[in-house]
Amino acid sequence: MTRHYNIADLRGRFMRRLKDYGLPLSILIGIVGYRPLSTLSPAIPYMLMLMLFFSFLKLTPRDLRIRPVHFLLQLIQIVLAVGGYLLVRYSGISESTLLAEGLMICFFCPAASASPVVIGFLGGNVALGTTYVLLTSVGVIALAPLLLGFFGSGAMDYGATFVQIFYRVLPVITLPLLVAWAVRYGVKPVYRVLTKIPSASFWVWLLCLSLIMANTVHFIAEEPREMIPTMILLGVMGLIACIVQFALGKWLSKRVLGESITLGQSLGQKNSTIAIWLAQSYLNPLSSVAMAAYSIWQNLLNAYQIHRATQRSDKKPSHKRKSKQND
Repeated sequence: MTRHYNIADLRGRFMRRLKDYGLPLSILIGIVGYRPLSTLSPAIPYMLMLMLFFSFLKLTPRDLRIRPVHFLLQLIQIVLAVGGYLLVRYSGISESTLLAEGLMICFFCPAASASPVVIGFLGGNVALGTTYVLLTSVGVIALAPLLLGFFGSGAMDYGATFVQIFYRVLPVITLPLLVAWAVRYGVKPVYRVLTKIPSASFWVWLLCLSLIMANTVHFIAEEPREMIPTMILLGVMGLIACIVQFALGKWLSKRVLGESITLGQSLGQKNSTIAIWLAQSYLNPLSSVAMAAYSIWQNLLNAYQIHRATQRSDKKPSHKRKSKQND
């Protein structure tokens, strides 16, 4: 019996296969081709802004509301950062200060600018995740000079650090948000056309992820070979921090929101670029390897989660899939 597919069905099948294998392939390309691709790393912030622009087209100003759970997540970050540092620092293990700094920065750094996009891929609450990215970015701007100045080894100018973090973090989020609202309310014909582009943010994310992975691998590869044993330990710190934050966030999300996606990604998916810069600027520069490793762990986990989400979507009846795509 011959089966017939219309264009919409074929497109849906292709996009599901792309979500299945696109992220692992993107990660592999970034790792294998890290030398040439790492030279394109200056394009990462602009790709993130483009990706967020498409995601933010679906949001209205009314959607961005600060909730008590946002402050709870911020408090958890601070407690984990300080508690993790003290636990490792006074554990008596070799290189305890360096490992403690690496673990602390993995807990303390703000949520990733791309986390609302992944939340959207997985079916979570994009508005809640976006609000937390904005809030945690402001929180890091305010608290980083104090926390890192106390635990770090270098002197820190609060005002200068505030301006640098502000410049590196907030524009990536606020500019695409404001432009998306300007298009939504000021240029409605363009808005209607853009919202009909299927999975636009996902296509940009595939390209961006390859560059992020290439930049991370290049950073690790440039470290001295004699530091490999220490870097392995820092990589383990990154893995521990990744597991703790994703697991805790998912558990909290189930308790508060009835789903495991939104708070899991908000707490677990980190802005590795700003974290590496903070570590290199105000802690032992080698401690930034922990966050570089964290970036690899979190993207591998994201690829697995999206693969699982696509598999679950494939098992649903076709009419339910179409309804979900239209939402």
